[in-house]
Amino acid sequence: MEKRMLYRYMRRDGGMTVSPVKPPEGTAYGMRIRLIAGEGMLLTDGERIAPCVDVEDDSGWHEIPAPTEDEGSEDGNDI
Repeated sequence: MEKRMLYRYMRRDGGMTVSPVKPPEGTAYGMRIRLIAGEGMLLTDGERIAPCVDVEDDSGWHEIPAPTEDEGSEDGNDI
């Protein structure tokens, strides 16, 4: 599982940005963590399953093996 630190801040136009690039000096920001599952894996917190998530706290998230094509759902919408 890969972890990347992100900055979350409000832009001058009122929009919200989440980016690995630090905002301009003087801009208030919060931190988020982007978790990215490794090859052939997915992330879960016990309730949700995803290949990538942005979270405030990464505790409780861990990797699980992704289903193979043979293990996928009948409608093809596994995630």
